[in-house]
Formats: sequence, C-alpha cells, structure tokens
Amino acid sequence: MTANPLSESERALLDQLSEYARTKNYYAILGVSPSADDATIQAAYYQLSREWHPDRHFRRELGEYKAKLELVFVHITKAYKVLSDPDGRRRYNRDNKAVVATAAARPGRTASGTKPSDAPQRTKKRRKLSPEERAARERARERMARKKMDPRTRALRKLKEQARGRNSRAKGYFEQGQTDYQEGNIAKAVSSLHLAVQFDPDNKEYRALYELARSEASSSASVQAMQAGESAESFQNFKEAMYHYERACEHDPADGLPYYRLASLILRIENNERKALSLLRTASTKSPKNVEIRLKLADLYLAIGMGLNASREYQTVLKIDKTNARAKAGLRNVR
Repeated sequence: MTANPLSESERALLDQLSEYARTKNYYAILGVSPSADDATIQAAYYQLSREWHPDRHFRRELGEYKAKLELVFVHITKAYKVLSDPDGRRRYNRDNKAVVATAAARPGRTASGTKPSDAPQRTKKRRKLSPEERAARERARERMARKKMDPRTRALRKLKEQARGRNSRAKGYFEQGQTDYQEGNIAKAVSSLHLAVQFDPDNKEYRALYELARSEASSSASVQAMQAGESAESFQNFKEAMYHYERACEHDPADGLPYYRLASLILRIENNERKALSLLRTASTKSPKNVEIRLKLADLYLAIGMGLNASREYQTVLKIDKTNARAKAGLRNVR
C-alpha cells in the first residue's frame, strides 16, 4: 500500500496550479483578482506557501506529482515577488494582457481550491501584542506603504529623508566648528565648517562663519610664511626665502608685500622679468599707496621698454610723495 498518497482533489488542484505556473498566470496561481490589494496578495501567498511547501509533503507518496509540487511552489513565490512590487506588477500587467483578462473573469480561490464564499468563517480572539511585535507590525506597514507609492513619490520621499540626514550632519559639523572658532582653533574650525557647508550649502549662517574662519586662517598662514621668508632672506638663503614667499602668496593675502618680496628675488636670482612683472602688478593692486612697490614696478616697466607704463607709475608715486627724488629721476629717464 502507498503511504499517505495525495487525494484526488489535491492531485486535481496541483494539475490546475501547475498549468497556471506553466503559463505564468500569476493572478490565477495565487487565486486573486487583478484588482486585489497588497494585503490580499500577501495573505494568499502566506496561505499557499504553507499549503504547498515541499517540506510539508516530503513523507507522502507523490510519484509524478513531486515535480509538479516543486514547480508550483517556485511559481507561487515568483508570483508574490512580481505582484507585491508596484513596478513589477505594472510590467506584468502590460506584458500579459490576455492572461490578466482571463484572471479577471475567474472567481477567486483559496489554497485548498474552494471559493472564498465556501470557506468556513471562524472568529479568532485577538492576542495582545507585545511592544516588540507591535513595532515589527508597524515596520511591516511602513514597508507596505512604501511599496504602494508610485516611483515619483518614492523618489521624493527618499530625497527628503536624505536631506534631513544631510541637514542633521551639517548642524553637527557647524556646532563643532563654532566651538573650535571660539576657542581659537581656527584650522580645526575651518575643517568642520567646510563640511557643514558641503552638507548644507544654502545655509547662510554656516557659510558666513566658514568664510570668516577661512579668511583668518589664510591670513595667519600668510603671515607665518612671510616671517619665515624674511628670516631666510636675512641669512641670504634666497631660494628658501622664495619658497616661503610663494607659500604666502598662495593664501591670497590682502597685503601686496609678499608679492613684492617674491618679485624682487625672482629678478635677482632668475632674472624672469615676465613673472616678476605679473607679481608686481598684483602687489600694486593690493597695496596701491606703497611707494616702494610702485617704484619697483615703474623701474621694471622702464627696463623692458614700456615707457608709458613707467611714466604713469612714477607720476602715481609723485601724487603720493611729491618730493620723491627717485620718481623724478625716473620721469627724466623716460623723457
């Protein structure tokens, strides 16, 4: 005798389900209509997956139905994955219009093969849920709600969540930068405030303090580099002095003196008039009333044959210092 064989109704239902699986009729295999909501699809999947899980029938004499059972179980899972995903369901409905129309005309079916109206109605007493179970159920509801959203709504929600996260991180970096700035740790403040501005570029308060701290840090670094350059130059270490003056200029100081010092050494060591001219022009723009810078620029103009420019600079010096003998001699040389 066979050990616990499938009943006639089970074999008939497996034949029917395997045909649905073969034709990929996902609505029919779950026994739901194309208008079913997510909760109905999920309930049908849980019921069917328990009913037709191969482990539940492994001690039974299945014969040729073993392969059908495995095929049906695989497609029950596939059907759920496709129909529970809004995008996947849309694509399935679009690509299988005839199958969907057939499913819409077919009455629903439970896992055991009966119509929903034939299933006995049972009243279950609700068990009180633990806090952990309530939290898990709430998370499941949130996941289901996200699945129901259309792609645009999901994208907008994701962007909002990302924005909240970015703003929170920006605030943390700003508060740290503010503390560092107040304690005089300007370099650390610049680093933190830079990150705050990166995470929240539209926040004017963050950007204002960042610019202030960066300006102070740059000025401090420029002054230190200038002092190192002057020290090296006093010992006639001219190349080392040039290096420090270049570092000072990289910080774009408001004072033109680092550019003037660097230009003077470039003329002395490299005799690079073009580079020196550019530096002296910058120096005169930043320190327009510095007579030494103006005279150096005028002398260089005169040396390279730019008489009109030299004359203009000498005249500018005389406007600042009417008795400047060097400017007067320069003008005579131009004429």
